[in-house]
Amino acid sequence: MSVGLDGWGWWGATLVGCALVASMALVGPLVLRNPGQRQRWIPPLLALAIGVLAGDALLHLIPHAVDALGLAQTLVLAGSGFGLFATLRRLLPPGHRRGNTAALSLGGDALHNLGDGALIALAFATSPVLGIATVVAILAHELPQELGDYAILVDAGYSPREAAQANLGSAASVFVGALAGLVAGPAAEPALQWLSPVAAGGFLYLALFALLPGLRRHPARGARWWRLRALPVALGLGAMAGLAVAETRAGLDHGHVHGIDAPAEAPRNFAPWPRG
Repeated sequence: MSVGLDGWGWWGATLVGCALVASMALVGPLVLRNPGQRQRWIPPLLALAIGVLAGDALLHLIPHAVDALGLAQTLVLAGSGFGLFATLRRLLPPGHRRGNTAALSLGGDALHNLGDGALIALAFATSPVLGIATVVAILAHELPQELGDYAILVDAGYSPREAAQANLGSAASVFVGALAGLVAGPAAEPALQWLSPVAAGGFLYLALFALLPGLRRHPARGARWWRLRALPVALGLGAMAGLAVAETRAGLDHGHVHGIDAPAEAPRNFAPWPRG
């Protein structure tokens, strides 16, 4: 059985993994460099964001939360996240719906990245192989989501530079989550399990009640609607379904790392220095 990392090796591997995850925030600016590309691709990317967020919530976060917490508790927490995002949107200044949607998108992304950071730390504490597999799974998940997040910000009126900076700021919460995992160790896992369904509820509200109505500002009919609206939503849902199946087969549950709470032969050291 592979032995988990500790000391500076654990901290270093965790922070490198988090840096890779945060770098996904730059995918949108790199792919959509000129105004023509942005104007053409923002509407289908908004549709992709709807599919990714809804799929992430329904096919990824909520099923894992049900396994860890049970159906009743998961529904309560997901409903709390949904209600929180709905309340925040009503409290934000009226008349700036697109800006409010962008703020909710950034908040939801930051919440999700917070959990990812703690998950990476706990995975590397279990074994280097599990840590690397967890980082790869999160990167595959972040790629379509960050493209959608960038589209949401640009559609809300952010300049490309402002959208990139805001996305990076939101992605930086992965380091906060990692720090919590590094300092608290296995004690951080219960909070991580609660965080996932709350984020899922927020994602559902954002996808269905903020982004979906906003897509009406970019009308398309006939074959164009199927190709540039329905297909991206389906691709987003399909990508999240595929990742959920792959993670389950690999033994990676979002919000839980198998083996972190197993008895160890020697006491685990969660400080940034080697065991004596």
